[in-house]
Amino acid sequence: MADDFTSCQICGAFVLQVPGWTALVESYTLLRATWRPGASFFQGALHLSCLTDWEHRDAFLAEFRTIMTGYGRSLTVEAGGTPHTVRQPGYHYGERVLEGESCDIFRHTGSDRWLVLTEEGPWYTLGPEQLAALAEGRPAWFAGGGERVRLPADVPGEEVPAMDLAGLLGALGSAERYPGLWEAAPDYEVWRYGARKRVLEYSVSVRLPLPREATEFLSDYARAYEPIVLED
Repeated sequence: MADDFTSCQICGAFVLQVPGWTALVESYTLLRATWRPGASFFQGALHLSCLTDWEHRDAFLAEFRTIMTGYGRSLTVEAGGTPHTVRQPGYHYGERVLEGESCDIFRHTGSDRWLVLTEEGPWYTLGPEQLAALAEGRPAWFAGGGERVRLPADVPGEEVPAMDLAGLLGALGSAERYPGLWEAAPDYEVWRYGARKRVLEYSVSVRLPLPREATEFLSDYARAYEPIVLED
């Protein structure tokens, strides 16, 4: 694998970050790799399609759910024969609003944010904009944002600025890791490419591939939920 940030920690192929199809588990998340012997943590990029078929998916998701729905906890890990106490963060998606067959949905306890955790592995975070769209019968879109990545040397740099998303994923050898992406009508835009260091800055706006169960539930829920109002 090239590094934790651009190589999938499951399959090893290059990860071009596309919301809804990929994820990045930061080191500070302290997600315990409970399926490995010894005290170790999972960190780095992954294709969500790889997570779906991974033999350690259930163990990963159990730990991920604890972190995302919790409020932080102390862990004792051993390094060099010495125990150390570290603080694992929690992300406060503590209010479950749906316990479904294909997914569970949680609301953040301090802000208007929602987390969709699917049984197959992929997860999605939503805000008021996405819920407003669902309430009106429209798809939930990720509006795009700045992504920055260093491309591998074997990608023809002079062609990168003119490539569309399909061409770039093909050149990276990981197109098959993004199933269903083209049905989600991605809008890919190159912001800047530095050929000398092979650094690409780009944006992808895309329709999030929410499970049907989540879409149907949130379409009704979005018309009735009470926004969180923070008091002075």
